[in-house]
Order: sequence, then structure tokens, then C-alpha cells
Amino acid sequence: GIFECVESGPMGAEELAFRFAVNTINRNRTLLPNTTLTYDTQKINLYDSFEASKKACDQLSLGVAAIFGPSHSSSANAVQSICNALGVPHIQTRWKHQVSDNKDSFYVSLYPDFSSLSRAILDLVQFFKWKTVTVVYDDSTGLIRLQELIKAPSRYNLRLKIRQLPADTKDAKPLLKEMKRGKEFHVIFDCSHEMAAGILKQALAMGMMTEYYHYIFTTLDLFALDVEPYRYSGVNMTGFRILNTENSQVASIIEKWSMERLQAPPKPDSGLLDGFMTTNTAATLKFNILWLLPNNSIEQLSHLGQKAKDGVSHPLAPSPSDRDISEETPQL
Repeated sequence: GIFECVESGPMGAEELAFRFAVNTINRNRTLLPNTTLTYDTQKINLYDSFEASKKACDQLSLGVAAIFGPSHSSSANAVQSICNALGVPHIQTRWKHQVSDNKDSFYVSLYPDFSSLSRAILDLVQFFKWKTVTVVYDDSTGLIRLQELIKAPSRYNLRLKIRQLPADTKDAKPLLKEMKRGKEFHVIFDCSHEMAAGILKQALAMGMMTEYYHYIFTTLDLFALDVEPYRYSGVNMTGFRILNTENSQVASIIEKWSMERLQAPPKPDSGLLDGFMTTNTAATLKFNILWLLPNNSIEQLSHLGQKAKDGVSHPLAPSPSDRDISEETPQL
């Protein structure tokens, strides 16, 4: 796995989940009775695509079966090119815009497709019978993720106003003030859950957490927010999540994560919950893909890893059979 981190910073949630998954699987001998998983983790600086490429080559020279991460687009694309060339699965657990030519034959993403999320949000807007909607996005990728909604005014009786959160600052109060003045009560926020926590605190200070307001958040990590301060405010908040905590197996894993206290508690003023696997959906998906890989997939991955190890020094074209694992993994 290749994980991005701030220099001298603590281990991130995704790397923790990655290590936790491997150790959990190895302790349960019924899952892979004849196999012991090992991992190699490398840290790189944010947005350093050159370093990401170097780390990927280093790992492939070890004969790794697959590469997880990194998350940010420039670094991820660099690693993806190498994995495509050598026929090794590149597994991601964060959102990535997929191009239509589908050249990434060995790319596997567990994150929901943006068009599915966009349609789900549009369905919500129609269900609530909203006629006017404000979309607030953090960066330009939000416009890609929400394109089904953005195209909606041409097909439905819907008025759409699009706003962007201020760059290089966490102060959203000027933007919120404009929205309050414009009586924009139905708002869709496309931003990280950390940013969402800050926005809610500022909205509370602005008097925008009343029964007149309804906020939809596109992040799949809304469940990680501490919403107790807003319980009796009357505000409506809607979000999505793919972690089913009512499933007994999921609940058991979450309990183990909590007991081992692998994750440092959030800062008191962060607006985030303390405890179990609430840091982000990407960390949960990282655990999930390792947990779901069956015996035959592990064997195929090992085969690909050995061929890639040879290919680092002697490049080769992947054979058609090498594509089996990438075709199989999305179905897990």
C-alpha cells in the first residue's frame, strides 16, 4: 500500500485499516487456512507523483500481488500507469473520475460510481419536491460528481444556484451570510466530512440551523460527525453511508477496531465523533476489499505479482488471463 501523509504526522486511518485488515485475516485461520498475508506500506508526501511512482516500482520489485492507493489524483494516476503496464491490480477506495475509454484495465475502485450518487441526490430532490436548490461545492470535481443534478433544470421544473466554498480558508461565514440573505433554504454541500463539521458549526452561529433549512451532504462520512449539538435545533440534514453497522459481522469488526484503540481521538473542537471506524469510508473499504478476497483471487494475485516483479526489470505485456482478477474483483 502507498499512503499519503503530512511529514512527521501520525499514521492515517486508511493505513491503519489496511494493517488492521491483514492482521485480522491472519488471526482467523478459517479464512485463508494455507496462506499468510504480508504487507509493505510506503509513505509519500501529498501530491508527489514522482515519489509515488518510485515507491510503486519498489513494491512491484518485491513481487506484491496488488497495490492499494495512493488517494490523490496526480499520484494515483502515476501509479495506475505503472500497474496497467505490468498487469497488476491497482485498488482504490476513494472517488476517481473514470474516463470513457476505459484504458485502466487493472484499476479497481470500491467507491460508488459518481453517476449513481448523483442520481440518488436528484431522486432525493424530487422526493422532497424542491423547486429551488443551492449547490455548494469545494472543488471542481464536485461539478463532475453532481452532473446529473446540474443537468436537471433542463428536464425538470427546478431552479439551481451554484456556489463554491472559499479556497484556502475554513471561514464559510461570508458565503453563508449571502445564502441567508437570499433565503436559500435547500442546500446540497459537496465537501469532505471534516469541512462539513466546520460548516455546521458556522451555520449554527449564523442562525441557519432552524426548521426552515434542509441540508444534503454528498460525503459518505456524515455518520462520523457529532450532530448532538443540533438535535433540538429543528434543522433537517440528509446524507448517505455504505457502512451497515446493523450487520453482525460489521459490528464485530467495528468493536475490535474500537477495543484496540488504533485510532487517535479527534480534536475536541473538530465536530467529529470519537471511537471506532468513523474516520472515513475509504478506510472501511480498504478493510472490506482485503476481507472479501477469496482463496482463488489470492492465488491469482500472487501469480500477477511474480510476473510484475520480473517485468520491472524486463517489461512484458500482460496476457489475457492476467485480466481475470480485475474482472472478478468488482463483483466481490
